[in-house]
Amino acid sequence: MSSKPIHVVIWLPANFYSAVAATLVEMFELVNMIRRAEIFSFEFVSRQAAASSSSGIIFQTLAAPSRPMDILILLAVPGLNVGELLGSLDDESRHAEPILAMAKHDDAIIAAHCSASYFLAQGGHIDGKRATISWWLKGEAARRFPQVRWDPSRLLIREGKIYTCGGGFSGLELAKALVKDMGFEKEERIVRKLLVLPPSRRLQTPYEFRLEDVAVPERMSFRERLEMVASANMAAFNLAFLADQLALSPRTLSRRFAQELQTSPGQWIQDRRLEAAKELLESTQLAISEICYRVGYQDVASFSRLFSRTTGLPPGEYRRQSQ
Repeated sequence: MSSKPIHVVIWLPANFYSAVAATLVEMFELVNMIRRAEIFSFEFVSRQAAASSSSGIIFQTLAAPSRPMDILILLAVPGLNVGELLGSLDDESRHAEPILAMAKHDDAIIAAHCSASYFLAQGGHIDGKRATISWWLKGEAARRFPQVRWDPSRLLIREGKIYTCGGGFSGLELAKALVKDMGFEKEERIVRKLLVLPPSRRLQTPYEFRLEDVAVPERMSFRERLEMVASANMAAFNLAFLADQLALSPRTLSRRFAQELQTSPGQWIQDRRLEAAKELLESTQLAISEICYRVGYQDVASFSRLFSRTTGLPPGEYRRQSQ
């Protein structure tokens, strides 16, 4: 066997599960420890230099793999609201496609975790092949990609050099299968014992339930979530911050604004900042410059011009007439 390590690239979308990303790495690292050699090397790749998971944990990433890939693992975009999730997956697909093309060029193994099977289907990489996906997406996957031979009852499916797996921590089954298939069955058994992992599972059907039976429909409305984020940190409030806090891509965020609020994110942010400025002018004696900075503007003159154009009064006159 070559002394060159098996290079694993883990691709992180704009939103992902930190626990899955970390556990994959820990399992590969344990094989290295057991063998006392660098059997696996790994790196995270993302379009963001510091990729933030859904829990806020930051992963340092590269913009592209530093060397040819032996294994590419595409992590899932999390979410139980199928409509929102599909919008995010459509947006992420165009970012996943370049690294998929690189993996094909490198003749690498390609592994899709959970909803990431959507990227393979969208790009035509699993046409005519058997594949699985997170169980709550099985209906949409079958409807949108009928050319794929979907078998969503399975937790893990391997078709040649392509692996797909089901929801959530099926990523453990994926890592175990990759380690074994690369010729490290003995090490895989030791890793399972060290991490006290459950026996290998074949099906995800026992984990299915009606999503309507959980509290997903009772979440705050989109407008309520926006207001909560805005009130928490108005000074840092911009499109990137908003997308990050709501765990939505900028494209999906813009679509939600248009569909539900009939406005753009930029206009909504401006309106919300000006409303906050009016409240502070009416209820406090803060200097206008301080109010400007508190609501997220950096230039007092520009803020004053915008305020006058919108309300018909400069900030100082607005305060005099409203107090």
